[in-house]
Amino acid sequence: MTDFELKVKFLKEHFDFEELKKIGFYSNDIKKKDYQKQIDRICQFFGFDSIFQYNFETTSAHLSYAKGKRPKGEPFVTEIKAWHES
Repeated sequence: MTDFELKVKFLKEHFDFEELKKIGFYSNDIKKKDYQKQIDRICQFFGFDSIFQYNFETTSAHLSYAKGKRPKGEPFVTEIKAWHES
């Protein structure tokens, strides 16, 4: 698998084209198979040198819940593992 093929596979696994297009993240000139343009847009937006930097570090976040109540046992701050961590 080439480097570009790996990037496309990662892109497809981590970024929903239809949703990002719908919310206006991708401009109208970016089509579903314009993988390099999608990668460039993501890297530009997040300030990445490579798309593989996306979600590379564990993140801690306070999550809000639709009904306003945290599920029993759910900590106040949730740790979201990076894609390469188990």
